[in-house]
Amino acid sequence: MSEQQDTKWKAEFKKDVVYLHVIPRSRARAVVNISPYAIKLELWLRINNIPFETIDCQAFSKKGQSPFIMFNKEEIPDSNFIIEFLSEYFSVNPFPGLNATEKAVARAFIKMVEENTSWPIFIYRYVENIDEYSEYFSPDQPVEVRKQILGKLQEWVGKRAHGHGIGRHSSEEVQKVGCDDIQAISDFLGQKKFMMGDNPTVVDCSVFGVLSQVVYVPMGYPMRKYIMEKCPNILQLFDRLKNTYWTNWDEECKM
Repeated sequence: MSEQQDTKWKAEFKKDVVYLHVIPRSRARAVVNISPYAIKLELWLRINNIPFETIDCQAFSKKGQSPFIMFNKEEIPDSNFIIEFLSEYFSVNPFPGLNATEKAVARAFIKMVEENTSWPIFIYRYVENIDEYSEYFSPDQPVEVRKQILGKLQEWVGKRAHGHGIGRHSSEEVQKVGCDDIQAISDFLGQKKFMMGDNPTVVDCSVFGVLSQVVYVPMGYPMRKYIMEKCPNILQLFDRLKNTYWTNWDEECKM
């Protein structure tokens, strides 16, 4: 292990246990974690009964990302690469029962949700409404400290959004992008049990991870209003996932 890895590794560990390092959960209020990708990954581990331990961690991976895992003395970053690695190691199919065409659709939805739908959420809370978001960010810290951190994030996220391209649009246009994506998710889900059919896949984990940030955080997100008023099937999907795979979700949100 490198010296950097030593600072992240537990003094004691068990073989074949995933040590899931996430942004400290104390930074979140009303949702388990402020990172959609941490929630996505933990849900996937739960669905597939892979042994894991969640560890609050201020540090980032060697790629500068969070979450990351430490597994059998190896650091693995990026939720999608982590799922790919663990699927092979534990002989788990991330897309059970899907043919090649359905896997292609699944990949397209994952990329849309994680690389497009997420941006209107980040822009709303980190760029345009940091005063409102300060009520749900690091509730264990004084308000002044929260706003100082969010002020730094405001500049950083704003620059990234502008570089991405979505940050060049008006607020109304950005939120329309998010709501259009939500409608596409709802239309495709329809009356199915899960996004791709009878079995949960990585797609459900991505959708839950990203949209949980608006569904469970009672801010003035236009995307939240859209889901609540027009997409009951998404809310039903979330209840199904929580009640089946994350039964202590509400308790963890209070941590």
